[in-house]
Amino acid sequence: MTLQYGDAVFFERGSVWRGVSLPSSAVWTEGVTFSAYGEGEKPRFLGSLENGAGGEKWSLAYEGADGKKIWVYCTEMTEVAGIVLNEETVANRDKAYWNGSEYLVVDENYWPLEEGTVYSVEEHLPDLYCFPDLRYPEGRQGLYNDRIFHTWNEDTDGYDYVTGRLYFRCDAGNPGELYDSIEFIQPFPLVDGFADSQVYDNLCILFSSMTFVSGSADGVPTGNHSVIQNMEVGFMGGNVTGYVPDAGSDDHISYNCGSMGYNGGGMAFNGSGITVRNNYVHHTFQEGIALELFADCPAMTDDTISGNLIEYCTQAILLCNWDEEVVDGHIFRNIVVEDNLVLYSGQDNWFNSAWEEAFCDAVVLQGGPCAHDGTVQVRNNTFAFASGALILVDRYSEEYSRIFTDNTYMQNPGGTGLYLADSGTALTLTEGIAILCDNGAVVIEG
Repeated sequence: MTLQYGDAVFFERGSVWRGVSLPSSAVWTEGVTFSAYGEGEKPRFLGSLENGAGGEKWSLAYEGADGKKIWVYCTEMTEVAGIVLNEETVANRDKAYWNGSEYLVVDENYWPLEEGTVYSVEEHLPDLYCFPDLRYPEGRQGLYNDRIFHTWNEDTDGYDYVTGRLYFRCDAGNPGELYDSIEFIQPFPLVDGFADSQVYDNLCILFSSMTFVSGSADGVPTGNHSVIQNMEVGFMGGNVTGYVPDAGSDDHISYNCGSMGYNGGGMAFNGSGITVRNNYVHHTFQEGIALELFADCPAMTDDTISGNLIEYCTQAILLCNWDEEVVDGHIFRNIVVEDNLVLYSGQDNWFNSAWEEAFCDAVVLQGGPCAHDGTVQVRNNTFAFASGALILVDRYSEEYSRIFTDNTYMQNPGGTGLYLADSGTALTLTEGIAILCDNGAVVIEG
């Protein structure tokens, strides 16, 4: 049906939608509200195409004398960023480098080993790890972002996905019998960009490896003056973004990788006048809630992140300016981050490289100079128990020492309060808060 400005679409509470996206005619229509009606749980939009529970769905592909058991799923799967067991824990996706003809073993930063060891699930897959064996056609390893795992088919007016066998090592026995719920984190988003003045309210988005994003069109941000509220967004991110064809090249495809790229998280926005409030965001591969200012977009103004519970996310709250140098007027202006409860950042996630684990923080000011005019405010939040630093500043400047006010900071014994990435300086919580000049701070260490 055709939607118009001011229309609202309501989904029945208790309903479940798998592997579907809102149609482009809806998400690119300004002024539309998407919400829920009835009683019960929020409508669930799941990137996972099916629940993998049930012993008949898994076959034993390999059994070793040492008790190793590797299982294969009954149907071929597209990219799987991880497997969520009983909606509680993530079974990691093992990493291997696709060189165009075979997979190679990688080191902790995803570079293939010098001897070019061929990857084998029987030999290399750890217990409670999965591996989608996607045999990409020749040349596809050089593609970037979601183009690596699907291409647009004009004949069918849809995407063609690369698929392959999904292996899961579970030494304890048949996973389909051990777990009541087995969900796959797959690249099917509810939305991948949306129009201005939209409202997303009381929906639940789970098990998608692609971020819920406002997007942009021809360099112009979209989603301006939108409201995202009362949502649950969890177990998100972890897409393969590509493989660098020349493993010896320094031309990295993604900012957080060596020869391989991975990305995706909870929610990310790059427009103005956006309100993100009263949401529950949890278990994300990268950001929980992010404001990202790209070089080809205008300044971001009048955005609010408030009243959210964000836990077990790698970078819980991210303010990122991707400028490499100071650009006049290309700044954050009137940004408010307040009354959020941020817990356990970087804990219980599914990162597995040394580089990634260093960026598990409650608040991250990342990218270029992250310039602002003094109107960015991070106030009245509680930041507690990050596996990395509570606050990470990618490129420190004294401007950052005036934006934090009246926050509560709690950290594990011996944990880092403030990390200055440009100098590699890790400070205790007390030292870090002093530099941030949060004079109304409540500090609890140990």
